[in-house]
Amino acid sequence: MYLPFFLSISSATILLLIAADIQRLQRVPQLSSPHIPDHAPPISILIPARNEERNIGCCVRSALAQNYPRLEVIVLDDSSTDRTGALLASIDDPRLRVITGSDLPPGWVGKCHACQQLGSVAQGEWLLFLDADTLAAPDLVATLLSSAQARYLDLLTIFPFLELGSFWERVVLPPFLALITALFPFAEMDRPDTRPDQVLANGQCIFVRHTMYAQIGGHAAVRNEVLEDVRLAQTIRAAGGKVGAAAGMDVLQVRMYTNGREVAEGLMKNAAAGYRSGGGRSGWAMIGLVVEAFGPPAILGAGVYGLKRGETEVAWAGLLGGGLSLLASLALRATLYRRLYRQPMAYALLWPCGLLSYIVIAGVGMWRVRHGHGVVWKGRRYEG
Repeated sequence: MYLPFFLSISSATILLLIAADIQRLQRVPQLSSPHIPDHAPPISILIPARNEERNIGCCVRSALAQNYPRLEVIVLDDSSTDRTGALLASIDDPRLRVITGSDLPPGWVGKCHACQQLGSVAQGEWLLFLDADTLAAPDLVATLLSSAQARYLDLLTIFPFLELGSFWERVVLPPFLALITALFPFAEMDRPDTRPDQVLANGQCIFVRHTMYAQIGGHAAVRNEVLEDVRLAQTIRAAGGKVGAAAGMDVLQVRMYTNGREVAEGLMKNAAAGYRSGGGRSGWAMIGLVVEAFGPPAILGAGVYGLKRGETEVAWAGLLGGGLSLLASLALRATLYRRLYRQPMAYALLWPCGLLSYIVIAGVGMWRVRHGHGVVWKGRRYEG
């Protein structure tokens, strides 16, 4: 008597969760059209680079190719042991300045120290922090400026087109990013009543007003944070600044990792810090994703069980509810793979596998940090 009711309620809950996912995606703010004002403010593009020989040339050249008149590009070579320095030296452009990073002081995370050094020498009214694995479209700077000014923002962050090459990139990264979108209300981030813990920035692209950045002390304010991008945005919001986010697939692209090992190491580095930052919200968001991924097959299984046992009500509730929720889930995930990642829709079938893989990676990362082992990324150890 109770099982059919439970199966029906479970199916309805999953469909509501999927509807909420669709609504969140539809409400992600879009960027304004690029516009260069008559009195264009000077802008500094700041790129920290540590062992980035694979990406640094394309990244810097795309930054220098911006359709913007008042621009400087500063790259910090952060103790690279590969050909990063040599590749930077081969780029001849008067707008490019390459500086050598100083030794990492105690109590600092490497990227925070690199960004702080970049910010301290930048001359622009706006600072654009870009990761070295990004590739900018020519209108990136003009688009960011017009969007930030139109929304009266002190910090604007965007989410670029994510290139997925290897199998594990395609399987694990989309569920990981789904967790991020479930955690933070992108559409409400720039509202005056939004709490600091409800905003974030994506370190791949942070466009920040120089005066606001200086007001909080720059990256020194988050010097020991692994999730320095999120903490930077939250610190600016707490200081009274206005923070906003937008989809940026048309103006920036990035390939975060290139194989399964990099995926595991990179996500492991962020897992413990991310859980600590999100607190209980992280747990609830993950529970929602797990229910969406594994609930429909479980409900279908109950329906099959009822059919075999001759329990008509259980069979109808399980087969109908499980089938509808499974089709809705697959349709949403397939659409994400096709539209957001430009990947075959068949990868939607592996979504539960990717989510489970991320849970394992995050769990190992949190266990290592909790037991004092830390995690390693680009030759540096992080304690979480």
